Amino acid sequence: MNVVVVTVAHRGDDARIVHRQIRSLAEAGHSVTLIAPDPGEESRRLDAPGVERIVIERAVGRRRVASWWQARRVLSRFARVADVILIHDPELILPVGLGRWRRAVLVWDVHEDFVASVGDRRWLPRPVRPLARVVLRGAQWFAERRFRIVLAEHSYGARFSGAPVVPNSTWVTPAPHALQAPARVVYVGRVSTGRGAAALVSLGDELTARGGPRVVVIGAADRNVEAIMRDAQDRGAIDFRGPLANPEAMREVEGAVAGLSLLLDEPNYRHSQPTKVMEYLAHGTPVITTPLPLAAELVGTSGGGVVTRTWSGPDLVAEVADAVMAYAASPTLRDQHGTAGWRHVKSHLDWNSDGAAFVRLLEEWVQSAGRRSTTR
Repeated sequence: MNVVVVTVAHRGDDARIVHRQIRSLAEAGHSVTLIAPDPGEESRRLDAPGVERIVIERAVGRRRVASWWQARRVLSRFARVADVILIHDPELILPVGLGRWRRAVLVWDVHEDFVASVGDRRWLPRPVRPLARVVLRGAQWFAERRFRIVLAEHSYGARFSGAPVVPNSTWVTPAPHALQAPARVVYVGRVSTGRGAAALVSLGDELTARGGPRVVVIGAADRNVEAIMRDAQDRGAIDFRGPLANPEAMREVEGAVAGLSLLLDEPNYRHSQPTKVMEYLAHGTPVITTPLPLAAELVGTSGGGVVTRTWSGPDLVAEVADAVMAYAASPTLRDQHGTAGWRHVKSHLDWNSDGAAFVRLLEEWVQSAGRRSTTR
């Protein structure tokens, strides 16, 4: 198959897009072209062999329309040769869906509850958000008629009846990683208000005061919290690394005291499974998470960490600091929880299996489209 993958809103080294789906397609022998923002030279070096990249502008804040049409213009080069056009952003539904493609199967990979996520888009003025939700529901209606839909989580099934789920699982290491020096707790992901930026800084202060492990924060920071993170870095409260390619971020997770997921109780997160929780467990690193239902269920079922009782503020910071210090004081406890989580993810959430299923799904859709075209 010739597969063209397009994103304007995700980073150009997004883990699900680049390091899982595209890698699986390339390893299965398919030709893959990625149209995406530039993740930087270091990240590009980690692409699967043979993948072609075409760099476009990233849609950021209210500056988005130019990126949509740039992606559409680049994509038009592949109108006659693409077997699959795989998009990852709801905002590409109309620019791509209204195009004319000779034979391509159009696929939309739904990463999140995109209607609920409107509340997490700080760049959207509050008065506009109800209208944005209406527009997105209209785009969903159109997408269901023009695209094949793939879901990253079962929790979106209510929006897309009958759509197949390819879980947002992860590659699992051959064995769990034991505790390693230097002692650190790690957060990986977008750094935002809703994802616990304030708690990460306060935790850094608290652990410094207790003589505990260093807080390492890896990810792109939203504009409204970036200065706060930089200030915390400058005064030594945290080690703020900024965005790293997923394989590099996971090297920091390996052997860490714990992985952090301190998301607030917001609609976009309430029924989602934070991917990083699975990634921490996949490396044998125990998780400390706020009580989001799916994250709490995974940690509880696997025995792979600690679920806090509180969501934010000083009580949360104290809970997390206590859990971190307990792991730091008892490597045996830390490794027990980490190994339990690793075993569960290895059995139930391994991309080695889900990636193969994803490739088969696209192959079946292309074959089905070919059969339909020969009967016309």
